[in-house]
Amino acid sequence: MRSMNQKRRGRWVAAAALLALLGAACSSTTKNSVSNATVPPATTSGSTNQGNSGPTPGITSSTITIGQIATVTGPVPGLFQGAFNGLDAWAAYVNSTGGIGGRTVKVVQKDDALDCNTYTNDLNSLNSQVFSVVGTFTIEDTCGKTLLTSNPTFPDIQGYLLDPHLISLPNALTPTPQPPGYFTTGAIWLKQKFPQAIAHSADLYSTLAKLSYEEISDTYKSQGFQYVYTRGTGPLETNFTSDILRMKSLGVRVVTLEAQQVGAIAAFIQQADQQGFHPDAIVAAQAYDSALFKAIGSSDASNLYMPLGYPLYLGQDRATNPALATFLTWLNRVHPGANVDLYTVEAWAAGQLFAEAMKSLGSNPSRADLINAVHQVHGFTADGLLPASDPGRKLGSVCIVVAGVKGHDFARLNPADKGYECNGSYNNIPLAQLGG
Repeated sequence: MRSMNQKRRGRWVAAAALLALLGAACSSTTKNSVSNATVPPATTSGSTNQGNSGPTPGITSSTITIGQIATVTGPVPGLFQGAFNGLDAWAAYVNSTGGIGGRTVKVVQKDDALDCNTYTNDLNSLNSQVFSVVGTFTIEDTCGKTLLTSNPTFPDIQGYLLDPHLISLPNALTPTPQPPGYFTTGAIWLKQKFPQAIAHSADLYSTLAKLSYEEISDTYKSQGFQYVYTRGTGPLETNFTSDILRMKSLGVRVVTLEAQQVGAIAAFIQQADQQGFHPDAIVAAQAYDSALFKAIGSSDASNLYMPLGYPLYLGQDRATNPALATFLTWLNRVHPGANVDLYTVEAWAAGQLFAEAMKSLGSNPSRADLINAVHQVHGFTADGLLPASDPGRKLGSVCIVVAGVKGHDFARLNPADKGYECNGSYNNIPLAQLGG
């Protein structure tokens, strides 16, 4: 596996931290067998080649078969199970509306077990079985670069491109591109709310995601943040008392916890509360997690702010976002009681991008047609689920919602009722500058 720092993006650091906590270093054991995920019959194809006739794999007059790869076994069981659940729910939903161009959607799902060779073999297998890959979520996505390069008409619409090096490939696609860099919108909001405090900032970032830290800190510095204390933390660290005491002595007023997983964020909040350290703001997008409040207990989190590039999918936005309500309804229908996470949302969104691109392709679409159609999609919102992105040009979105804590629950702060704040820009950073 490649360097962890080069392969993790800020929104997925929780996964990387979990891997480290369980000792999943960059030398996972190869598995010779792959188990397909168990999914509802309405959305899962049986045999990988059944019914596929004609020159284009995965499409008949009545069905269209797509493939998906995710990490669900291996060192971290269930790591990206949410991605499988999200695509299952989307397929069931779209089939209830008549499918894609009158064709029933079938899904072949493969588990790479956090292994590069398994992922490559899975992708190669799907190349001859399915019309397109849709909704993949894996840390091993970089291992498919050679195959995608040598098969330029094989569409790979991933839930998210975890390796930024894939962005340059025309057939490596995603509903929410995030090229190297970061949006300034959150930093602008914080600067407006705490104009004096940002000159007294501190940052604790995960060493597993130094690239992500560099992207975000560079962006915040461009908006006037001045860091008087910075330290990289290891994945096993849970005691931040010495950092907190140092911040307290330096008069720190804003703490950014870049690329930290929710357990570390909760530990920091608890220990800061115990030490009587109450900065104006603790900034940590990864804190938006259903596990946060149990982890922090009775500690005060009223100064926690989360700039998010997606809706409050845990349910707070359900009443004001019809597309989110549809997503949550179908997820519960197909996988009752399943946890909702960002992997689930992104896989659903990948399905929606696939469907939107297929609309214009007529009755005899080709893979190349699909890739070209995705490149024509701009202002994509997954039918209103997400803020507008540009999959066609692979441009990062600048729209966010700022979430906070009220009582013992998450709450919208800005915009207060619905929608997104889009007054920022995208701070593009050359990959080489980030050590990539």
